[in-house]
Parts: sequence; structure tokens; C-alpha cells
Amino acid sequence: METDLWRDMVGKISTICVTGQFKRLQHQLEDLYRRAGVPQPAVQAYQDVLLSLLADEDEIHTATPAN
Repeated sequence: METDLWRDMVGKISTICVTGQFKRLQHQLEDLYRRAGVPQPAVQAYQDVLLSLLADEDEIHTATPAN
């Protein structure tokens, strides 16, 4: 059961990370973070974009009524 949950989560993350939207946002945010002096801007941008897009996806699924 827990393995299925992990498999589903990895699938969602993988799907998000290969999109053009993810890559564009990551590069834009990384550039902003770099100019702002944020430590590890690439890692921080990756995490922030991923969390943001996961939250967006979660909002879409929770806002859509189940049939």
C-alpha cells in the first residue's frame, strides 16, 4: 500500500519536472535567487517550483468534484 503511494508521488513529480513550464519557472527563479544572493539558488529554485506546481495540481484535484 505504501509502495503504491510512493509510486504515485514519484509519477506526479516526474511528470511535472519534464514540462516546459517547470523548466522555465525553475530557470527564472534560479536567476532571481542568484541575483538576490540566496544560498544554493539552483536547489532552492527547483524545490520551490516543484512545491508550487504540486500545490497547484492538488488544488485542481481537490476543487474538481468527484463523479
